[in-house]
Amino acid sequence: MCMALLHGPTHQVEFVNPGYQRLVGARDIVGRPIAEALDDAATQGYVHILDQVYREGLPYAANGARYVVQAVPGGPTVERYVDFVFQPVRGRSSEVGGVLVLGSDVTERVLGERRRDALARLTDALRDLRTPEDITYCAARILGETLGASRAGFGLIGAAGDTVHIDRDWCAEGVESLAGAIDLRQFGNFIDELRANRPVVIRDAGADPRTQEAAESLAALSATAFVDLPVVEDDQLAALIFVNAAGPRDWSAQDLALMREVAERTHTASQRLRTEIALAASEAMFRTIANAMPQMVWSTLPDGFHDYYNDPWYEFTGMVPGSTDGVHWADVFHPDDRDRAWRAWRHSLATGDTYEIQYRLRDRHGNYRWVLGRALPVRDDSGAIVRWMGTCTDIDDQKMAEHALRLANQRKDDFLAMLAHELRNPLAPISTAAQVLRLRQGDAAYALRAGEIIERQVRHMTELVDDLLDVSRVTRGLVQMEREPVELRAVVDSAVEQVRPLIEARHHALAVDLPDAPVFVSGDRTRLVQAVSNLLNNAAKYTQQHGSLRVALLVQDGQAAMSVTDNGSGIPPGLLPHVFDLFTQGERTPDRAQGGLGLGLTLVKSIAGLHGGAVTADSEGQGQGSVFTITLPTIAAPVADPAAGGNALPPAGAGRPLRITVVDDNRDAGASLAAALEAQGHTVRLFDDAEALLADSGPATDAANADVYVLDIGLPRIDGYQLARALRQRPGSRDALLIALTGYGQAHDFTLSKGAGFDHHLVKPANLEQLERILIGWAAA
Repeated sequence: MCMALLHGPTHQVEFVNPGYQRLVGARDIVGRPIAEALDDAATQGYVHILDQVYREGLPYAANGARYVVQAVPGGPTVERYVDFVFQPVRGRSSEVGGVLVLGSDVTERVLGERRRDALARLTDALRDLRTPEDITYCAARILGETLGASRAGFGLIGAAGDTVHIDRDWCAEGVESLAGAIDLRQFGNFIDELRANRPVVIRDAGADPRTQEAAESLAALSATAFVDLPVVEDDQLAALIFVNAAGPRDWSAQDLALMREVAERTHTASQRLRTEIALAASEAMFRTIANAMPQMVWSTLPDGFHDYYNDPWYEFTGMVPGSTDGVHWADVFHPDDRDRAWRAWRHSLATGDTYEIQYRLRDRHGNYRWVLGRALPVRDDSGAIVRWMGTCTDIDDQKMAEHALRLANQRKDDFLAMLAHELRNPLAPISTAAQVLRLRQGDAAYALRAGEIIERQVRHMTELVDDLLDVSRVTRGLVQMEREPVELRAVVDSAVEQVRPLIEARHHALAVDLPDAPVFVSGDRTRLVQAVSNLLNNAAKYTQQHGSLRVALLVQDGQAAMSVTDNGSGIPPGLLPHVFDLFTQGERTPDRAQGGLGLGLTLVKSIAGLHGGAVTADSEGQGQGSVFTITLPTIAAPVADPAAGGNALPPAGAGRPLRITVVDDNRDAGASLAAALEAQGHTVRLFDDAEALLADSGPATDAANADVYVLDIGLPRIDGYQLARALRQRPGSRDALLIALTGYGQAHDFTLSKGAGFDHHLVKPANLEQLERILIGWAAA
């Protein structure tokens, strides 16, 4: 309790109690006018209030009134807060003769309320602030206003540890900002205390040995008194909170407690906000990366609850965002894969093992596509799973390609097995005939029969090899198609003629239905005959004996349709879409004596395509027969040329005997060809390689003066191309007929042989009739 008795209009002090003495700093004021004894009371308006009470005779009361007093003469001023009443004192005449002052020092209460209010305002402000800079400035403003400071703020310590970087500080009116970089050592030697995580409290810079030398500079900055609170992170000084006062100030423990509380709350809020900003940026970056990935990305809580999918997931599935959260992701699984996928997922959740499985997902169009599902656990520092991150990769094209590759590989294996079978079939009679010839020497009749067997089987083997080469050339577009008017009725007749022996051998009934008028297309007659004969050949092979075959030619809307129908084994539904694929065949049955390599339909498809047409296959199924139809665009009938006539080949044996040189590193092949040519009346010399021929080709030798050279291409050391060029450069053989007889039969092989100087290119085995026609034609020229 503070009490004082004042007398008269000058408020002369008559009595004070010890409480009042403490309030005013134990000054000697009794017997003196209050304005003289306490000049600070006069300057703060309290004497004016006393005059009013004395004059009007009415009491005056106040709560929490601020009173700045110099407790020690010449010392710093301190703030006090008091509840007081000025009560007029009346004499016997009822006139006011003095004023009784009664009060209580409530400084602690008021400051406590102000601190609590400051912290409440700070808490409210922190809810709405969205940047660390706004948080620190708001905290500095509240702290400075609450403490009546000249300046307050937060600063970051530089890498060297001596410089503080201030982005923005709060300043009282008229006080200069310290924003920027400040070297702390220019204001004292207290930096080491901050590094040691000890607060620096300066009550009077001029009186504190740590700041005496910089007192004038500090005073100029309104920082005669200041408090620096360090913020230490990882044992390093990272930042500081500073509060300045313009004059000397006795910082109380409550002041420091408020600074620490504000600093702690601000630091916590700033760190939390920085974390939230970093997390938001990280999440935004994650979403951007996840959405940029071609894979579907998903994430779950530790218990497997799906709570995130990237945009490609929703684009693929067509689901509404959020509709597949939780366990609803399984709704887009193929029913046959759902249980299997769930078992694998539960196993991974229980064990932490990597989740990896292939299953089918329903896409936005309702189709199921194969995907690879994979997920890995995300673990914290203790090893506990905090999340699962997973992807789904569309592998449907890969799965389909693998399936197609397996089918193609199976067809290849089947083809190789067929090829081995088909090649062994003609080899068996050839081998048998050769052995019997040795046993029955001198039997001319059997020798003739054996020759026919061997010739027939060699022709069959040649056809097999030709089919292989042909399908390669045609399917790759390497065949030059003749473009001339072709009459399709004649094409059908030629195809029937080619296949008739097989049809008759299997006792089929054949019906041919052709229009009366000619039907023309633009194309290659030989290839078209080949296409129709392939279809007829297949029909005959795949129809049981005594079956029915029908060939028809129809014209409609400028399109000619050649169809081959049979009542044979038919085509299973699973095979029908693939019948034109390479090496595809139906089931091989024991009665299919003609065999085949599964090349014919592929060749037919390619030939039809090269003619601007198409081929289709239809069948009701196994045992229901089949219909194959080639459709081609028709053209107008060409105008007949009456001058055109045929060019008949000279009859066999009509040519003169020729001198022929044969070069073949296969001695048996060369010897057999030489024997055949000698039987035609020609003179033949045989060489195993080019070097032997060139060494024997002097000016007067028979080899140098040959009329014809039949050369193999694949000769050792000097090949047939090089040998042909050498012969073209020699006078004796420059004008000779050069014939390449080789196993190389691709289109580019014909080009190479022509470039080397060959006149003709024949493919082994030699067709003696074709070779003889070439020789007769050259001899007659």
